[in-house]
Amino acid sequence: MAGAKKTGKSGKKKRRRGGSGSQSAAQGGELLTPRFSRFDTERINRKIAKLVEGENFSDMDELDSFINRAMSEGVLDAGSSGPAGMDEPVEQAQELAFQAMEEPDDRKALELARRALKLDPECIDARSVELQITVDDLQERVKAFQVMLKQARKAMGKEFFEENKGQFWGVVTTRPYMRALEYLADLLVSLERFDEAIAVYEEMIDLNSEDNQGARDSLLGLYLGEGDVLKARSLLNRYLKDDLAVFSWGRAIERFLSGDMAEAREALKRAVRANAFVLAIMAGIEDMPEDYDGGFSPGDINEAWYCLMELGPVWEKQPDVLPWIASEMPWLIES
Repeated sequence: MAGAKKTGKSGKKKRRRGGSGSQSAAQGGELLTPRFSRFDTERINRKIAKLVEGENFSDMDELDSFINRAMSEGVLDAGSSGPAGMDEPVEQAQELAFQAMEEPDDRKALELARRALKLDPECIDARSVELQITVDDLQERVKAFQVMLKQARKAMGKEFFEENKGQFWGVVTTRPYMRALEYLADLLVSLERFDEAIAVYEEMIDLNSEDNQGARDSLLGLYLGEGDVLKARSLLNRYLKDDLAVFSWGRAIERFLSGDMAEAREALKRAVRANAFVLAIMAGIEDMPEDYDGGFSPGDINEAWYCLMELGPVWEKQPDVLPWIASEMPWLIES
């Protein structure tokens, strides 16, 4: 598939706010929880954090019992006011920020974001929305995000980073910071500032080794695009159990770029088993679905498009890869 370009981080990379099915926002100055919001789980996690704040539990069973009791009483429902502390300005600001991120109308989203910032000037999600809407020059937007993230690091403190490094996503209050990192990395890729993007994706993985945001897919594409097989191999080994399309096809490409042709062919077989639609698209048999929105299930055609976009730097910067795959197509199709 010559010229396949990375156009976004579909699947894991959401649109700027893009909430399908959400009902936003503020009527008469009230906070209304969107329906079917992708942030509902995070809302509940924030309530749990408030609920257990200052509590001492003898073991995990006692903690689970405490949380289950709160759930049965409706305290943790997405639409409920929740435990004490959820009416604090910081929490009110975060709720407005959630709504701003899911509001498709820029004018309304900006209004929500600025209301949030009045309540909490350090609300990262709200500031992110404001920057995305008001800073048109992408180079200037990069600078603005870098400044915001630097300020956020200072506010959280060095000790916080040291204590929570490796498990950031599990600490719910870090998620706005991680989202801002993700947006910055994607923005840097769109500007072809690849070395800087790599550094940000690497930071994301260092801070959250489980990689809930899927930064490793983008990072693998960039490593392979740059021909850095050592870093690509290290990343592939770090997530050895990842057998989805990006890593399956990435393993074949890494072996090819490393010159191990026998293993490259075996890895290519496994890649086709992981998602054969990738090969079908390359062969011109399949087109992008009209309703493609970035979501996918393992093995489906949407995942194939996601894979091709994440590995976009390879198609653009490693001219020998596509001809090699094309030369292998006859027996791959037969098998």
